[in-house]
Amino acid sequence: MPQAQAPKRDATWDIARGIGMMLVIYGHLLEPIYPAHNSRPLIEAAAYQWQVIYSFHMILFFLVSGAVNKNLLKKAWPDVLRGSLRLLALAWTVHVLGWAFGLAVNPEMRSSIGGAAWNLFGPILEGYMWSVGVLWFLTSLCFVQILAYWSLRRFPAIAVVIAAMAATALSSYLPEQYLMRTWAPGLSFFALGYLFSQWQVRWPFWAAIPLIAAIIFIAPLNHGCTFSFTQTCGSSPFGVRMFFGSYGFLPVFFLSSLVGSLAVVCLSAGLAKLRASELLAYMGRKSLELFYINGFVATFMFGVFWRMEWPHLTVFHYIAFFIGIVAAHLLALLILGPVLARINGTGLAIASFLTRLLTGGLQAKAG
Repeated sequence: MPQAQAPKRDATWDIARGIGMMLVIYGHLLEPIYPAHNSRPLIEAAAYQWQVIYSFHMILFFLVSGAVNKNLLKKAWPDVLRGSLRLLALAWTVHVLGWAFGLAVNPEMRSSIGGAAWNLFGPILEGYMWSVGVLWFLTSLCFVQILAYWSLRRFPAIAVVIAAMAATALSSYLPEQYLMRTWAPGLSFFALGYLFSQWQVRWPFWAAIPLIAAIIFIAPLNHGCTFSFTQTCGSSPFGVRMFFGSYGFLPVFFLSSLVGSLAVVCLSAGLAKLRASELLAYMGRKSLELFYINGFVATFMFGVFWRMEWPHLTVFHYIAFFIGIVAAHLLALLILGPVLARINGTGLAIASFLTRLLTGGLQAKAG
């Protein structure tokens, strides 16, 4: 009797991660390009793209993480703890590599032994100010997953979503350590993604078109003031920076986060039916490794891009930038495969050790 085939994996969430990763890569390229510098004026087209991308691109990853963790509540506590600590251990591992690289290329970091030592151990102890910027997300997701496991076992998912959104108003009063200011909005969208997975929502591909149009319109409405829609706070254009706990006007922040994330998910659901989308799904499955690579690019190449005198940029330039920077990351992914595998293995080993230590020697299930 022939064996039944396993159901085909739904690539929607892999593709959504892949699209999100491309937005992270491209957004980090635009960030040093658009500002006014010396005689160079602000590049409005680049600034507008950056503002739209930053209005939702990181919250998308929290939503996707919640959606793919639909069996979270069925897991034993040691498994959840190990999976969460793995993210923090990966941040530690990549941070050490970033610190060593920075020490090698920046003479100022070698001017003080005490300063160099604090740059190494301070972020590990306090959970922020990492040597590689994108590590804030791994740190935040570590604690968001633990909070989700605790809260979703006790309260309905919709209640967790609403309570976490409301708690975001208090984020600016929290310490910066361990990215506490990102926990509430991260939890709200993690729980929302979990809720979508429980509801088994069917995402219409056609909805991506009006949602994309809506996010392009909504993103510039956030002027940076937490409790004011009309006033402007901080620099212009305002861009959401989750790692600083800078969300701007919260209703617009949550609306743009939801609309932008759902635009990507609906688009991904349609693309999942096409074999040509495999590259996006691959990027989604490798998003963690691409985060490492982009972290080094965004951290150590920022000054290079910022000081460059850019010509008048046309739509063709932006398309070339997008394709070129994504292709460069994919090439680096292939070249650095063994190194990235070693990083992942180190993170898992540290997390497994800490889990055994913290759970009194209980063995977490093999992941």
